[in-house]
Amino acid sequence: MQIRHALTAQEIEGAASIDEGVIGSRRRREYIASIAERGGLSVAVEDGQVVAFCCLDDRYFFEKKFVSLLVVRPESRRCGLGRGLLEFCGSEEGSELWTSTNRSNAAMQALLKSSAWHYCGELQGLDADDPELFFKK
Repeated sequence: MQIRHALTAQEIEGAASIDEGVIGSRRRREYIASIAERGGLSVAVEDGQVVAFCCLDDRYFFEKKFVSLLVVRPESRRCGLGRGLLEFCGSEEGSELWTSTNRSNAAMQALLKSSAWHYCGELQGLDADDPELFFKK
């Protein structure tokens, strides 16, 4: 497995296809492509196929670096891809990095906790009955 910045149109398409398969919608395709254009799309590639991706957005959250999407193909989960992508995104020394997840996303919360991210608080009202939890690294 290799983790790197998305280099090709096929890798960007691979990331968008994984997202579509997970959420059942094409609504984030343009966003993923725009992140790739700015150099913020990282991919995990295995046997020439994108199996996971991460969007690092520097405009999304008060112009601070923010992991806005971290998506792993369902059949590739629990293999360290999410952790590897988070480490790759946070590898810039001295860089403040933020992310968030819903309270219902126990898997992401466990990943963040085990990766030494610090819980900073929650915001009610973005998703009905599922507060958004914010973390900083």
